[in-house]
Amino acid sequence: MKIELKSITKEDEALLYEIYASTRNEEIDSWGWSAEQKTLFLDMQWRAQQASYNQQFPRASHWKIVVDAEGVGRFFTEEQPEYHHLIDIALLPNYQGRGIGTLLIVQLQKKAKEQRKAVVLQVLKINSARDLYEKLGFQVIQEDEIYMKMLCYGNKRKGECWHVRGVSR
Repeated sequence: MKIELKSITKEDEALLYEIYASTRNEEIDSWGWSAEQKTLFLDMQWRAQQASYNQQFPRASHWKIVVDAEGVGRFFTEEQPEYHHLIDIALLPNYQGRGIGTLLIVQLQKKAKEQRKAVVLQVLKINSARDLYEKLGFQVIQEDEIYMKMLCYGNKRKGECWHVRGVSR
């Protein structure tokens, strides 16, 4: 399996929407909405997320995850002076659980370790990816009712992450 990160182009918009929608399908299906209601909601939320990412992270790197020449996911990061921010990683359902996300996160952790930086991310409390982040050494540094902010310095073993200036606890 050949995994690559490629720059996102305008032609990737439909794929990126499909990836986004796939991350929300289970949640939205539980609401009992019609297909039309679901499509309208997803479209509105997709546009809102794009605008929010562009406003909050103007210097972010936006990558398309490609496996064996097929676009299968997205990987958004932003490098800050003290840390790397993992803004978003998402894979189409058929590509989840194959180690693709783990590989990309570990590569980011290695890069951060070489630069003596941390990796920071935010995840929904109900998102099962939280278990993966914990296995990769991330620790919760802040949480509210919905989200958890997690941090790991380099790619240390679980329990060896620590506070980094510029990242609030």
